[in-house]
Amino acid sequence: MAAVTSLQTPPMSPHASSPSASPTKRKHSPSLSIDLSNLPQLTTIPVPSNTLIITNLNDPAIFGPTNLATIKAALDAHATTYSFSPLKSFRRIIASFYSVEAAIDIRTKLDGENVLGQRIRVYFGAETKIASHEDQHLKAPSTGKLFFISPPPSPPHGWESRLEDAPNKEVHAEDLADALHKLSSVPEDDAAPQTEQAEQQTAPVTVPQVQRSRADSRTIVYSPVEQGHSPLLPAIAVEDTSAEASPVDETFGFDAQKPLVHTARPPVELMEE
Repeated sequence: MAAVTSLQTPPMSPHASSPSASPTKRKHSPSLSIDLSNLPQLTTIPVPSNTLIITNLNDPAIFGPTNLATIKAALDAHATTYSFSPLKSFRRIIASFYSVEAAIDIRTKLDGENVLGQRIRVYFGAETKIASHEDQHLKAPSTGKLFFISPPPSPPHGWESRLEDAPNKEVHAEDLADALHKLSSVPEDDAAPQTEQAEQQTAPVTVPQVQRSRADSRTIVYSPVEQGHSPLLPAIAVEDTSAEASPVDETFGFDAQKPLVHTARPPVELMEE
């Protein structure tokens, strides 16, 4: 017993006390506050549109053909509906009208009414665009361009098949040939006034008289005055230099005593290089 007594816990000192024994020394935490000024409003003002969503149609009998026809007729009695879409799985009906004012009027009269014992609620939905009644199909091309369509349409009434002409065998078209011919030749009646006017305005380039230094060695192949062209153009002559000049023959606008200087042939060494 003495051993058991010695193992007992010694008595606690009167100065040692539990925290609960001194309530005056407990520290109080500061009070917390929540700012609710930034929370959004619980109710939002609906934006009016031409579409209404009729909800709370929990009775499946409302979606019967007879009841749906009755509801649509009631809506049409106040305003003509543009579309009427019953959604049985979602227990609602979506109806759109031709104007926003008509939808507002229907919502004011229908919201909160009882339909087969169900108090329905009506809300505005997304705006429904009213399609125009204009024909939006692709128009066929004009009659002159129907051959672009493949396969081509039937020929018009009174159309007769005819054998087409053979391909053009001429090099140039007839109108192009006539235009080229008019450019290359000028009538004599028109060329005379043009020549006189050109001679008055500018000094023409005259062709010297043909003075032959070699018998029949020069030939004028082009004379602008004779061809009816501008006299400012130079004349073109061809000379045969194979024959030697005779001292008796006349010259072609050149001095007969002035010899013709020929270009010397380069050395053979340079040619071989």
